[in-house]
Order: sequence, then C-alpha cells, then structure tokens
Amino acid sequence: MTIRVRLMNEYTIEWPLWLPGGPAEEGALPVTGHLAGELKAWARAFNEHYDYQHGWDDPQRADAHAQEAVRLQRALQTDLGDDYEVVLELWEVSDR
Repeated sequence: MTIRVRLMNEYTIEWPLWLPGGPAEEGALPVTGHLAGELKAWARAFNEHYDYQHGWDDPQRADAHAQEAVRLQRALQTDLGDDYEVVLELWEVSDR
C-alpha cells in the first residue's frame, strides 16, 4: 500500500508535509537532513512573503516559489521511494 504525502503550505505551518490524517510531524517521514532544511526554508518563504488577503509581495517570488515546489516534490519522491506518493498542492500560486 502506497502512503500519500502532500507537499503543501498553510499559514503558520513550518513543516509543509501532510499525511492523510493532517499535518505530518517533523521526523515522522524518512526525509534526509538536507532536504528537510530545504522544505522548511520553502515553508518559511511562504509564511514571510504571502499574505492571506493580498497574495505574494512580489510576482517573481511567486514564480520562484512554484519552481522550487516542483523541484522539492521530485526530490522528496526520490528520498521517500516507491512506498510513498508525493502530491504537490500549490494553491498559493493558482489564483495569481
């Protein structure tokens, strides 16, 4: 059975990985240290530069954020392996 992991930002969330029951605790998935740091940096950039009323503070930042999300999804899928399905939910750039 494949475990579905969502890569998704949400306000104030520092660890952007979600399991079927809700936010995953950091350390609950076998993510390498370097990738874990990149995931947290990606979530931190969202929290620092995305406003729930106004969106991104810079359209170029939104583009870079989306590109990084695709890279992180691929890296995470490689890191976790075939027992997991990594799904990217990038709601924060879909309404630009």
